[in-house]
This record gives sequence, C-alpha cells and structure tokens, in this order.
Amino acid sequence: MVDGIGGAFLFTNDTKRLAAWYRECLGIVPQGEDAECNSIYATFEYRDIADPEIKRTIAWAIMPADQDIKDRPRTGKINYTVKNMGEILSHLKSKGVIIEKTEEYPSMGTFAWLKDPDGNPIELWEPSKE
Repeated sequence: MVDGIGGAFLFTNDTKRLAAWYRECLGIVPQGEDAECNSIYATFEYRDIADPEIKRTIAWAIMPADQDIKDRPRTGKINYTVKNMGEILSHLKSKGVIIEKTEEYPSMGTFAWLKDPDGNPIELWEPSKE
C-alpha cells in the first residue's frame, strides 16, 4: 500500500511566471525543466525513518494545464514546512502577498495560509520545537 508521497504537482497556464513567483516568494529554486512534460521542477530529499540508509525524494513540479484554468477554483493544498515563520511572513508581505490567516497551536506549531498568483491554496507550517 502507499508508503509516502512521490510528488506534488501544480497546474497553470504560465509555468515560467508561476515558477518565478515560487522562487521569489517562497525560495523554491527550480532544479530544471522537463521537456517531455513541459514542466519546471524541484526535488526535496529526506531519509526513510525505518531505514536511514534509504534516501527518498519528493518531486515538486509546475506543469502546463491542458485547458484554460484562469480564475477557476482550485482543489487541494500543499503544506510547506518553514524554519522561521516570522521571517517568511515578513518576506511575503514585502512581495505584496496577502496572508489570509495565521494561527498557533502549541502542540503542533504555527500555521499561515495564503494563495499563489493562480489561486492555489498554500499552507505554511513551522513545527513546534517540542
């Protein structure tokens, strides 16, 4: 059965514009472009908890939509972990990004919600230190 997440994919009508926003606002630097899929991608590596010798990768990609999705509602949300919520919120505000809501849960950490320029929901999470 499922034992992890292999990737997260965002669809847009303008891959280069959306990739630039994620680079400038969230610091996700694309590692390349895939000509076969016409996508722009980055990867996040981590170790398997049960066997730290196993390296796993989550692919993150911005892909072209096969139809016009401008102003169409989005479903789903990506949760991005952050090291310093105050720092990233300050950076996002300096870029003119509207932060919809922030909330702190002592046992889980601090969360913030916003949308990218295409309307995709984003959740930022700074895990609690405990």
